[in-house]
Amino acid sequence: MSQLTPSSQSAPETAYNWLRSYIASLPRDAETFLNEAVLTKETGTSRTPVREALLRLEAEGFIKRVPHKGAYVPPISDADVRAILQARSVVEKWAVSGLDDMVEGQIDALQGLIDQQRDAQGDPARFIELDTEFHTLMVRAAGNPILADFYSSLRQRQLRIGVLAVTKGRGRADQVLGEHQSIVDALRARNIESTHQAIDSHLKSTRAAIVGY
Repeated sequence: MSQLTPSSQSAPETAYNWLRSYIASLPRDAETFLNEAVLTKETGTSRTPVREALLRLEAEGFIKRVPHKGAYVPPISDADVRAILQARSVVEKWAVSGLDDMVEGQIDALQGLIDQQRDAQGDPARFIELDTEFHTLMVRAAGNPILADFYSSLRQRQLRIGVLAVTKGRGRADQVLGEHQSIVDALRARNIESTHQAIDSHLKSTRAAIVGY
């Protein structure tokens, strides 16, 4: 673990952001328990902010609390990766099936996230956070809150496997930017078939970058 530099954030927010970045950086096949005493030292905070951060991360699915052992970060298997990407394909393609209802402002917002990603290529965790925001916005634009909540429940695993993909594969970040641009271009053209193809191509290359097939 590396020491977090001081910031103007509140102690709970500092602990939360440090922990989320740390978990996202773990190898996806790794499992570990988080020690509160170590975390207070690494985050430069006290036990109370660390505990608040752990509770927040548990609610978001990043960790599991194991009685008498603490906060557990589970591994993500190849089968998990394939299942996550299959679920994403179903949800995302359904979401854009009503793209005639998507307003230009929403498409512009997606383009803005691509531009932010381009500037964040040197920061894998931030790059993938923006990646997740891109896909989440696309799903939320469909206007189904239940499906959007389900999609959000995949967030922590998407973040962790995504960081691996952009750090493992050379040039993967550039590929992601191009694939996202293809999705936005198809959305702007109001072409459902092309949008579905762009989504499938993006998820297929993501799977290849992570598990190799």
